[in-house]
Amino acid sequence: MVVGSDIKKIVKINNMNWNQLEHQLKAKEYSSLPQKIMMEKWEASGRDLHTYWNSIEWDSSWLKHDTPEERYAKDVTREFNRHPFREYIEKPREYIES
Repeated sequence: MVVGSDIKKIVKINNMNWNQLEHQLKAKEYSSLPQKIMMEKWEASGRDLHTYWNSIEWDSSWLKHDTPEERYAKDVTREFNRHPFREYIEKPREYIES
């Protein structure tokens, strides 16, 4: 036989489970947000691969390659910093202060 206090406990437990379930669903929606954005862009491009790629804002700043002069200056700096007598020799013109 279920008593009133038992019903309150069952309802309380169900509410806790419901709140946890809501929280998990919200977390799931948030975690799938990038995929939803990708799919919306894919559908907006008419499922054309090249149009889809062109719609993406590529951040290529991390891909920046050094010019030959910058590469040479970095090499000179690295060699100077490795030199055992660097305290006694003059810094090269190309030395990069960090």
